[in-house]
Amino acid sequence: MGEHPTTDEDFHRLVDSIYESALDVAAMPAALDLFSRYTCTGSPRYLIWDKLAGHARLGVTPHGCFTSGASLPNCLPGPFDLPGPDARRVASDAMARRCHDAGAATTATTLACTELEQGIRLIENAEVCVLMSGTNAGSISTGQRERRLAHVMPHWVRAARMQQRNFELSGLASLGLAGLDTLDFGVMVLQADLRVRYANSWAEALVQADSHLSLQDGVLRAHSDTLQAVLRKLLDGAMRGRGADAASGSWMHITSGGQPVPIIVTPLVSRQPVEGPWQLPAAMLLLGNSESRSVLDAGVLTSLFGLSRKESIIAIRLAAGETLNEIAEREFLSPHTVRVHIRDTLRKTGTHRQSELVRLLHLLPGVNLERAGVTSAIRPRAPRPRAA
Repeated sequence: MGEHPTTDEDFHRLVDSIYESALDVAAMPAALDLFSRYTCTGSPRYLIWDKLAGHARLGVTPHGCFTSGASLPNCLPGPFDLPGPDARRVASDAMARRCHDAGAATTATTLACTELEQGIRLIENAEVCVLMSGTNAGSISTGQRERRLAHVMPHWVRAARMQQRNFELSGLASLGLAGLDTLDFGVMVLQADLRVRYANSWAEALVQADSHLSLQDGVLRAHSDTLQAVLRKLLDGAMRGRGADAASGSWMHITSGGQPVPIIVTPLVSRQPVEGPWQLPAAMLLLGNSESRSVLDAGVLTSLFGLSRKESIIAIRLAAGETLNEIAEREFLSPHTVRVHIRDTLRKTGTHRQSELVRLLHLLPGVNLERAGVTSAIRPRAPRPRAA
């Protein structure tokens, strides 16, 4: 049997656990358990209330984490259990006046002790409220408990801020990656050794379908030495330039599906310092597809100009370079009906000629035809001959 740990050892173990829980929510039940034993707080609870969504984002007890309002146990505190912001402010002001009038030397620890019983707010802003609550287990003196709380609570506050910042960064990263996945061209972030740090869904699909490229153990490789040398030259050129004009031009070859794939490599420079393995020189590789038929979203046109679904689809096909007869054939319409739709589209968009309409449409956001819901009648084009 080892020696019973000292209070100082308990404290440092608790603090380590608190900050670990800020980085990994799964570690928070253990941190609350250590907190309960160190401060003699019964039933400690931690809650993140999402004000904008109107429900709990996270609830934690020593028994586990709960990530939805429906799964939260009744023992967790919530804003609905506590006074509203105005009531809290009035109560806090009244307490401060009483302390001042009585000349009492009321310390922050006493207030923390009192608030912990009711639910102390570690963080509160316009979006979230982070709460902790618990009961006094009473196995140590009030003074000793107050001193321990005074040492520990600042760490909970800092850890809660760290946790919220991590949540925010994680959410922004997820939104950014989701946005890149909506593009109809490939995006890759590469290191100098051709190691892929990120690839959106189109880049992965294009490489998978390509007879000349592959991802092996996270490294982009060309199957022939000649193409590998060209790819490395493009990357080296972008890495050395690191300026606005350092893009390494375009390399076009034919995929196994018979479609040409232009590749452009450009420097990738962060506006803020980047730490860790991401600080290595990096470049962005763009894999286009000249046959992908990138066009506008029909919903965007309907929202902006009040076009009908059919008018939007015909406008989309015009912007993609299709002729009036091609549109009529693909949409199963007569050429006269297509002309009527184009005339009405010109009037609604304030343009006078088809060329003006196409220029306008090219200024608007683009997505793939399949995602616009207009590919059912499109027939694949014959493969182009391999470039010499």
